[in-house]
Amino acid sequence: MRTFKRGFFCSDLSLRYPYRECTITVPMLLLMMLLLPMLFISVVEIMRICRQLRMRRYMRNLWRSEATFSFGFIATFLTTELAKNMVGRLRPHFYNACQPRLNDGTSCSDAQNADVYMQHFYCSNRNLSSQQIRELHVSFPSAHSSLSFYSMCLLAFYLHSVWHHGRGCVRVMRHITQFLLLMAAWYVSLSRVADYWHHWSDVLAGAVLGVVYATITAIYVGDLLHLRRHAASPVALGYSGCSGCHCHCHCHHQRLLHHHHQQLLQAENNNSTTSTKVHFLAAAAVATTTTTTTTAAAESLDNCGTHNVVNDLDELHDGNESDVDIDGYSEGDVFHKLNTYSDVGVDYVLGPSRATTPTTTTPTTPATTTIQALPPPSSVLPNAL
Repeated sequence: MRTFKRGFFCSDLSLRYPYRECTITVPMLLLMMLLLPMLFISVVEIMRICRQLRMRRYMRNLWRSEATFSFGFIATFLTTELAKNMVGRLRPHFYNACQPRLNDGTSCSDAQNADVYMQHFYCSNRNLSSQQIRELHVSFPSAHSSLSFYSMCLLAFYLHSVWHHGRGCVRVMRHITQFLLLMAAWYVSLSRVADYWHHWSDVLAGAVLGVVYATITAIYVGDLLHLRRHAASPVALGYSGCSGCHCHCHCHHQRLLHHHHQQLLQAENNNSTTSTKVHFLAAAAVATTTTTTTTAAAESLDNCGTHNVVNDLDELHDGNESDVDIDGYSEGDVFHKLNTYSDVGVDYVLGPSRATTPTTTTPTTPATTTIQALPPPSSVLPNAL
């Protein structure tokens, strides 16, 4: 690809820095940011399965990790080279290395060219090759910076993925290793500014490019940044007992509550179409099933601690009072009614029907039958005669 030839102003002082040799050369960069990371991944993969070393499994994991790293490295390099050739920004030591002259033989030392934008020029330094002249036009962005930050950030993400076990000193060692990796990329990037091979903005753009490609590769290619849910702290949340099963117990309570509520709704729907006797039997069956299910759930969740279960039920009762369903009941009210009736020993609950409005029945006195005595025959027969 042909490099864009950008012009310059003779009064631009950012292009007049002295020429210096590179602290980190290209072979050193490839050794530090390509070969050593791949060797590092190979050693880590051996350590992961050292207890049960299987060559087939090792080769599969090694191939996946090395392919992920190589894919992102090549993508970062191609993106950087494309930007270099498209932008064509001049390096800080451009003037001293090139010693540019116009086609008429004048240079920037002439007074008439002080404020002239020099677009058509040639390098008067005959010691430069065509490749070296091209290198003077590819300052933005910094390839050293982009490749360094990509390699070191991806290795940090890789360590976060494979070395997530352990506490105390083991966890501190992981963070120290990740910090040292980032410091290596930072040192390589700063050396490019100190050697006057890049402007500070070139290094910043390269660093951002490397971090972005490392993040995208870790998430979408290597799946290294999957989220893990840690158990909530029992001290911070006010729970005691087993805190690791708190999330499981909470979800199980919600499922039980939803099941109880659906059973009550089904009983209430049957109430509008069936007789009072059928409704009485269905509600009694529902209450019996509810009592049995609640007892079984309490026994299955006993490993979470009594205090956990009580606090979870209180949270469900307090947090679900505003979640009103279509029939006027809330989940917290239903569960509260179940607990109330189970405490007093009632075996069934009759809720309001959807089709009919609840009516109050007044107690009625039993009907009494009055038997009147018939008059004797002697008093009737004379009148008839």
